[in-house]
Amino acid sequence: MALQTRQTTHQRLLLAPNITLALEVLRMPMMELHIFLRQQMEDNPLLEMDEPEPESEGAAEEKEPAEPAETRLDEEWSAHWQQSTSVERESPDQDRDELDGFLEQQPAKPQSFHEWLLLQLGCQPLSPEESGLGEALLLRLDEHGYLDDPLETLAAELHAPLPKVEAVLTLIQQRLDPPGVGARNLRECLMLQLERAGAGGGLAYRILRDHFKLFIQHHLNALAQAMGSSPQEVDAACAELKRLDPKPGRLFSGDLPPCVVPDLVIVRREQHEDVELNDQAAPRLSLSRTYARMLKSPHTPDDAKAFLAAKFRQATWLIKAIEERNTTLLAIGRCLISLQREFVVHGPKALKPLTQAQVASLIGRHASTVSRAIAGKTIDTPYGIFRLEQLFPSGIPQGRVGHPEGADARANGAPQPKGSGQVSDAMIKEEIRRLIAEEDAHRPFSDEALARRLAERHLTVARRTVAKYRTALRILPAHLRRRRL
Repeated sequence: MALQTRQTTHQRLLLAPNITLALEVLRMPMMELHIFLRQQMEDNPLLEMDEPEPESEGAAEEKEPAEPAETRLDEEWSAHWQQSTSVERESPDQDRDELDGFLEQQPAKPQSFHEWLLLQLGCQPLSPEESGLGEALLLRLDEHGYLDDPLETLAAELHAPLPKVEAVLTLIQQRLDPPGVGARNLRECLMLQLERAGAGGGLAYRILRDHFKLFIQHHLNALAQAMGSSPQEVDAACAELKRLDPKPGRLFSGDLPPCVVPDLVIVRREQHEDVELNDQAAPRLSLSRTYARMLKSPHTPDDAKAFLAAKFRQATWLIKAIEERNTTLLAIGRCLISLQREFVVHGPKALKPLTQAQVASLIGRHASTVSRAIAGKTIDTPYGIFRLEQLFPSGIPQGRVGHPEGADARANGAPQPKGSGQVSDAMIKEEIRRLIAEEDAHRPFSDEALARRLAERHLTVARRTVAKYRTALRILPAHLRRRRL
């Protein structure tokens, strides 16, 4: 077959660079946006962080004479030109100072759990052999501080005598913080914490040591009889045990939420609530007047002008992308507060079922734009910081409107939209939480009983849905909540 040349046409969807940049900036939460802008400022000399200054200082600066005509511009440009050819370039001193000031206000990177333990181990008077064994044991701990591997197996792997490994583990358990680290199970973890607190001979410690199974099963009367104590004393001891930390390493793990800088803030006006951008954290960029004048100067070399023109376009696109991001976020936030007005008054229990398509139609944006804009964004409310996704609760279908199981029933003072035929999952979770808080500790509600109780409040929910929401609330099932006599 002979070679042939053919010309074909086909269609492809290609986004312009400025559109791609706008979509990327719209997706970024506040902290990620700051990091991205810092990188952009290092690569683009025309970008400057615009910080508001006092009027007196601004007025004084305006009165200062203009800088010398072309000599200073050439010197600044030459310095930038030399630095821009290197792999890593430092930004101008003013930009660097402003960025350093912002970074100083941000929390430092937290020390990892294992780094903290290894640092403490290094302060102990140990021999080189014991230090090596200690480091090996610490690196085997899981994120909660537990040692899951049997000591016999570890001793064989480390080629060390078992008594030596046990001695090093005992030192870790007794001297390193947090208390309870190095435990091999929950029982040992709680006992170590009591020993560190000087309560090694108390009733709570003896319950763990001798009757841990009865404690887990909440057999208070059986515990009182076995310990020779009154039920009140056993109840107080169990309450003391519940105040201990079952996961001593979680302060260094992902169980605790990281520091969050909200993108939006709910503010109280004279007669209503409004939404504003977080001005203290929102970045403001401007174009460098120095390099802008250099771009217009006839004395600037052609290759330098070409470089500045490309950077000028990129800087302009970025500033417009940030403005579009802020405008879209503000429109979504104000629309959400308008639709979820009861949330501001009654709290999360009053959230109404809402979809992103509804908000998109009201603010004149596409649903995909709303989805990208709210991803990872947060809002500061009177009830704490919420993810914007949480203000879009899904709806649970109810009975016919007007029927006793209709969605226009009101639960606990939180009105639902009439005629919607749905209630929000936030309301269901709040009702489940309230029912469990009011239940008899000796006869807790099963998931089926909770579903019946919700039906009495005109909330139709399946048992499996109740179990799913109870698990999401981190509430134990009934047989584990029961306090047995």
